[in-house]
Amino acid sequence: MLKSIDDGRFLKALSRRLCFMTFGICAFTNPLEPLSVYNMAFGAVFGLFFGWLFKRFLYIFLAALNSNIKKEWGKKVMRYPVETGMLFMIPFAVMLALATFVLKWNNASAFISTGMMAAGTSTAIEISRIRGKSMIRNAIATSGVSFMFSFLWTYAQPILFRAPGLIEGGVTFVRSLILGGGGLS
Repeated sequence: MLKSIDDGRFLKALSRRLCFMTFGICAFTNPLEPLSVYNMAFGAVFGLFFGWLFKRFLYIFLAALNSNIKKEWGKKVMRYPVETGMLFMIPFAVMLALATFVLKWNNASAFISTGMMAAGTSTAIEISRIRGKSMIRNAIATSGVSFMFSFLWTYAQPILFRAPGLIEGGVTFVRSLILGGGGLS
């Protein structure tokens, strides 16, 4: 069952962050310029922020639904199933990186959505292991949060896809103003 809440916490957090950075980088990769620094940086930052938000929402919903577990194990008990459940995104992040950079596919949202849904489901399974019995409300809550975030990612990606290009244009414009080049005479 649960030995310690903090077992392997650093590696789990690092794996989660790397998965979401991979999701962001691959989602914002431009097929015409796959190694653009602006696209990669924006994707990594967006992925980290989105991953943090996803983790927090799962944690908050599950803590609200499982107050008796919090009383028994302490305030930070929901951290263990959420972080352990997030490990199920690793295969999807690896497949997405291979599909994007090796196979040159550009359909990141399918891998990302599936990875987040798998993370939600495995989080519900981890809570069942702690409780000793399965509860349908945990599965519904984690599936609902995962679906909401999958939908948000899928909806936001095409809108935000232009952001790295706009950032690059702004940086180039400011650089030209500072260096005195590209002037309007």
